[in-house]
Amino acid sequence: MRHILIVIFLGFMLSSTYIFSDIYANSEFFVSNTKGSYNLGCELDNSCFEPYIVRISLGDTVTWINNDDAIHVVISGDPNLKSLKYLQDGELFESGFLKTNESFSYTFDQEGTFGYFCNLHPWMNGFVTVGNVKFTEPSSKPDFKTSPIVLDPDFKIEEFVSGLFVPVNMEFIGNDLLVLEKNSGTVRHIKDNILLDSPVLDVEVSNYGEHGLLGITSVKTNVYLFFTEAFHDGGRALENRIYQYSWDGSNLVNPVLLKTIPGFEREYVGGEMVSDLNGNVFAVTGENYKIGLLQNHPQKESYRHFSSVGSSEENARRTISDSFEHLISCTKISFQQYTTNPFGWQSEQPDFSENPSELNFFNILGNLDSCLRQFSYENFSNGHWKDTSTIIQIQPEGPYAAIGIRNSFGLAVDPQTGFMWDTENGPDVYDEINLVEKKFNSGWAKIQGPSNGKSLPEISEYSEYVYSEPEFSWEIPIGVTAIEFPNSNDFTNYKDFLFVADTNNGIIYKFKLDETRKKFVFESPHLQDNVLNVLRDSSGTESIDEIVFAKNFGLISDMKFGPDGALYVISLMEGKIYKIST
Repeated sequence: MRHILIVIFLGFMLSSTYIFSDIYANSEFFVSNTKGSYNLGCELDNSCFEPYIVRISLGDTVTWINNDDAIHVVISGDPNLKSLKYLQDGELFESGFLKTNESFSYTFDQEGTFGYFCNLHPWMNGFVTVGNVKFTEPSSKPDFKTSPIVLDPDFKIEEFVSGLFVPVNMEFIGNDLLVLEKNSGTVRHIKDNILLDSPVLDVEVSNYGEHGLLGITSVKTNVYLFFTEAFHDGGRALENRIYQYSWDGSNLVNPVLLKTIPGFEREYVGGEMVSDLNGNVFAVTGENYKIGLLQNHPQKESYRHFSSVGSSEENARRTISDSFEHLISCTKISFQQYTTNPFGWQSEQPDFSENPSELNFFNILGNLDSCLRQFSYENFSNGHWKDTSTIIQIQPEGPYAAIGIRNSFGLAVDPQTGFMWDTENGPDVYDEINLVEKKFNSGWAKIQGPSNGKSLPEISEYSEYVYSEPEFSWEIPIGVTAIEFPNSNDFTNYKDFLFVADTNNGIIYKFKLDETRKKFVFESPHLQDNVLNVLRDSSGTESIDEIVFAKNFGLISDMKFGPDGALYVISLMEGKIYKIST
């Protein structure tokens, strides 16, 4: 009997140890979003995040991993309460942008049930229960299957085409519409309102993060493309490059390389393009994690490449020796990747069975080329970090139209005045709309949003570039993208307006121009400071009704007015183009 009791006691102790260690061991739990969750549908069976409910103990950590091809943001709270990206009571965490294979972790130090969702795709939601808490399924879920709507009753909206994969930009050439698919490097052709099966061009692109096939504009039958070139799709970025093509009605032919731009880092690339009233071609570039003269840092050493994302401390800059060590490491990794994965930089690649040996050679050659180019830029650019943070005149080649730009996804030229405008994304505060007058300095990285008395340092090399305040700012970023001027009979009532779109909320905004077409005019007293603040009215949020033209599009990546006078809008998350007309 004694032996039996001892066995029982030992068993109890072991099980107790297991139980208590399970409670206090600070375990890590993993949640992944499903591939394709950027499209509606996964919310029907709670499969957007797996597992849908995570039960943990106090002090445990949950790590979310993005397994999708799209960008996601994990944020705590109730998606029903988030019309804009305002911080709400009880919000615990926000991941920021998570690219493919990136992760975010949060350690829970209080008991309770915590809902979370994707701020870009709010139908994606899940729950974490912490401690001995009973989980109760919400009685109802938000209905995200709302169709896009135009608030002006004189307009209708209809689905134009679907079946696009990560569409980011488009351009009308006569009645033909060319659409860029970012990740695949393909240019799709819409003819007679039908999306043709075969692309008119397929280029090799790096598609990691904001890399890819990014920008397009045209002058007559000359078509200009901005993309992150690689030796094969998904491979390591060589550079961002701008090519001129000829449009023959069915294909883009006769490529001519016009410009090479640093593009080693995966974010803040830019890529939007526009042609002005005289046929001059411009492209906007992001800062690409560079800090130098073009980013308003006149210090001699300040052009050095940051070694970590988001670093802004002086001691975070690479020294020459650090840069050389990085070159050695980059080269070593290139050979390792070649040895272990001859089909490319990433672990999974499509079938290259036609000529794998030749492909292997070019893969490693491309990787080494990229390493050497980055080293050269880091150490021999004389502090300029050439062509980053700029609006460049491409054709004919000319001086910078602007410097000091962080990250822009929108360029437009006013058809009445010829003035250029841009949109600019801030890091975690202030997205902007800017009037880009000749030799404009947007202020990055010294000024974000309104200057509030701040001034820029003297940069003798670019002293003629003058800072001016944004014409409008969002204090909490919305992911501002496309910018367009209504210029058709359908939109006669909006001939003195500027349209702007966003990705976070799927809204098309309207801004009324004054008589000079250089400033905006507002009726709402909340907006007359040209800033949409976090300040709340009696309903809980600052009213934006005055400046909303249409909504419920999901992530808007581009919009263009067609030859028929209608407005065409790309919903990136749906892979669709919508048409707005009278």
